[in-house]
Parts: sequence; C-alpha cells; structure tokens
Amino acid sequence: MSRWDTVNVGGSDMPIYVGEPEGAGPHPAIVLTFHRGGMDSFTTESANRLAAAGFLTLAPDFYHRKKGMDAEEAVNFRMDDDVIADISATVDHIATLDNADTSRMAIMGHCMGGRTAYLGAAALLDTFKLCIPFYSGGAFSPWGEGPSVFDRFDNLKCTVYGFYGNDDKNPSPEDVDKFDARLTELGVEHTFYRYDGAGHAFQNTVNQANFRPEQSEDAWGKVLGHLSDHLLG
Repeated sequence: MSRWDTVNVGGSDMPIYVGEPEGAGPHPAIVLTFHRGGMDSFTTESANRLAAAGFLTLAPDFYHRKKGMDAEEAVNFRMDDDVIADISATVDHIATLDNADTSRMAIMGHCMGGRTAYLGAAALLDTFKLCIPFYSGGAFSPWGEGPSVFDRFDNLKCTVYGFYGNDDKNPSPEDVDKFDARLTELGVEHTFYRYDGAGHAFQNTVNQANFRPEQSEDAWGKVLGHLSDHLLG
C-alpha cells in the first residue's frame, strides 16, 4: 500500500510519499531521499520495493518550497539547512505513526539523495542506525552557508553502506577513496560496494542510458540484506 501525507515545514506544505508494509507493525522506518529528478517513478518504485520488504518508507519532497517549478528548475535552489529541516520534519512525522518503530530507522538516497542521506545522518545525531548512500555526488561543496557534507563526516555515528559505479565522475573513484579514507580515519563503520561497468545513476530505472540491471539488482540484494540484518533482526 502507498499514500501521500503532508507536513508543514516553515510555512510550506511538504508532501511525503509513504510506502506501507503489510501488517500492523510497528515496522522499522526508512527516510528515502530522492535524486535530482525529484518525486518521479524511480523514487516511488524504490519506496514501494522497500515497503514490500517490510520497511515503512517515507520519501519527502524537498522541492516543496518551489511549487510550480519542475525538478530541473527547483534543483537550483537547494539549501542544506532546508534539507535538514525537511528530514527532521519527516522523522517527527514518523514518530506520530502507530505502525512505525522509531528505534529502528535508516536513511537512504540516490544521486543528490546519496549526498542528503549523508547530510541527514550527520545532522540528526543518534536518529538513524544505517545510512545508505548511492553515488553521492557533490559531497565536497555546501548548499548555502555551512560546512560541506564531507566536512560533516565527523558527526556520523551510524553504520554506512555506500554504493558506487567505477565509471562515475561525480563522485569519481578517487572521490570515493577520499570518503573511504575519511570514514576509516574517523572510525565510522562502513562498507563500500563499487561496480565495474556502471556509472552514475546505475540503479535509476528512469535513466535508461545509465541504468545497469545486473549491478542494480546486486545492489538491491545487498541493501535489503543489510537492512534486514540491522533493523529486522
């Protein structure tokens, strides 16, 4: 099952796509942070797939402040403080749901959503047990004032499972090496999966030029396995 909820953030109504598992729960919850394409079919498909595996999944619309703009316009107005406020509001909303277990939560995202998954995990301390970023580009530059996502790594307290394509340019394999080295230096538990023959957006079913079914399915298997081990076990 799926539905749309709405929460108010700073005077703006933010839609949240909700993928609901079967049964009364309470279920572990995932905040799914979308890619630059916004709330498209890939985002809703991903939420539904996570829900079918037993995870209550909420995908907030970070573009809600720019109503009337398409994703390619709205993406130019991204601000880290706004994204943090939106993720926080989503977490608060999860806490109001009878079928949610807020002691078992993860944050996951693709492309800019991989970046914002790191951002949310670093900003909302002790909220998430897992952070699952896919090809998290743009991590070395802030959106607005404040530190970059990379510079926020020292606030990460949860386990990280990252997924990257070796043909990607943002983040490049060298960028991923920097992520790996910094997380290792900080003592953050993490595992990175790197795929040959795959570049940016390799899991994105909307982007057929970049979509790689074999690598995508392997990554989905690993994601669902790690989520089950940490949140269902």
